[in-house]
Amino acid sequence: MDEKVIDNLKSESRWLRLLFMVLFYMVANLAGLLILVISVVQVAHGFIKTEPNSRLLEFSSGLNQYFYQIIQFMTYNSDTKPYPFSDWPEQKEVFSDSDESDDKDA
Repeated sequence: MDEKVIDNLKSESRWLRLLFMVLFYMVANLAGLLILVISVVQVAHGFIKTEPNSRLLEFSSGLNQYFYQIIQFMTYNSDTKPYPFSDWPEQKEVFSDSDESDDKDA
């Protein structure tokens, strides 16, 4: 085998990253399930109250960003480990349907 490959196989940091990738894969599966549950709750809430739940919108915004950070780390697009090794992602401003229709009227 090539010396570079042997050195890479002996590299502790590569094995540690693999371990983190496996752990974050499991977290991403849980986050994906939670996103699905939130989606179903938002649909039900929309039928009942005619608008999405604002607290769930805020939480899901951060959860979506977290899911994205995990994917970025797992695909080597980022070397920064997601939460809890870094801060929880900042929530982006959330708009409801009523806010968008107000913008169209202006």
